[in-house]
Amino acid sequence: MEEEIIAFYFILKKRENEARNVRRRILASLRDTEDPFLLQEEIFSRFLRFPKSLCWDLIQELKPHDNYTRKSRIPLELRFISVLYFLSNGSYQSCIGNSHFAAMSQPSVSRNIKQICRMVVEHKHVEISFPNSADHYNSIKRGFHNKFAIKGVIGAIDCTHVAIISPPSSTAGVVPHEYMNRKGYCSINVEAICDEELIFRNVNARFPGSCHDAGIWTTSPVRIKLIREHVSGAFKWLLGDSGYPLEPWLLTPIPSPSSANEELFNTVHIKARNTIERAFGVLKSRFRCLSKERVLKYTHTNAAFIIYTCAIFHNILQKRRIFLSEETMLPEDSPPDGVGMNTPIQSTEHYSEGRRARQSCLNALIT
Repeated sequence: MEEEIIAFYFILKKRENEARNVRRRILASLRDTEDPFLLQEEIFSRFLRFPKSLCWDLIQELKPHDNYTRKSRIPLELRFISVLYFLSNGSYQSCIGNSHFAAMSQPSVSRNIKQICRMVVEHKHVEISFPNSADHYNSIKRGFHNKFAIKGVIGAIDCTHVAIISPPSSTAGVVPHEYMNRKGYCSINVEAICDEELIFRNVNARFPGSCHDAGIWTTSPVRIKLIREHVSGAFKWLLGDSGYPLEPWLLTPIPSPSSANEELFNTVHIKARNTIERAFGVLKSRFRCLSKERVLKYTHTNAAFIIYTCAIFHNILQKRRIFLSEETMLPEDSPPDGVGMNTPIQSTEHYSEGRRARQSCLNALIT
């Protein structure tokens, strides 16, 4: 009896392997006959967010860095398309593999997402660059001044939550409950800075959802850079909501305006700072895998690579002013200034100097 069970087991395994091989041959045949780049431009852009020419150029840029070495090698073009399809739609990996865009198995899609995202972040991270010269600073200042009539602004800062699954308790160095945010789901709290064109100048996806925005800012490399540059008396600042501390390089709204000029400052501040909310909305509209309803079912490390990749692709599209007519911004669900987590912060060592900087900005606004 035992011998019969063992023999039956091996027969089942053999049939499973045969079925798997048949599926591999079918998928390979579909890949050989289907070419996503033969799709109409409108359909290609709607599903993948990129025009065909720009997508092809990106693939050619990355091709010299492709180290994919599996025996059943899938062309980089199809692997890249499968990742774009996932980022744009946030579907399950098996659905991506069964689509006419890229016929492949679920494990192949999983490997593609990890490998392509890491390759993009490694070789295209320069698409997200914080100003590093006076000319670069002045260009962004002019942009904010021309749009919002506020001087000296080099960016708007805020955080947004990207939903992920709860990390397993067995993960070394990870405390799962730290990823539970105040809204009741697990997430990465992503800090970002953008300019007036909704181009991200800095993205930080290293912190769990329970971290407060101000706490992330405290250790931010951008803050360290601005502190160092402030010593030389630089006339530049970021705009943040009242959940951030008022500092000479980070201006927050006036909590209780007592004059028409202070009301004007708050109005202009809100309009200019709203660029970061709009940037988050456009990002999550383009790449639906980041929306709360499409939870990233990956480790926090792999999820961070996906977030960085989406931000890089967003910048590439913004810099080339490529927009889809059906794109709509997904609303951010942050509470308004002065509510809940955004209670004004005053007990910082830079508060007094920050008040003087904010007054200087106000004076420049009304002169």
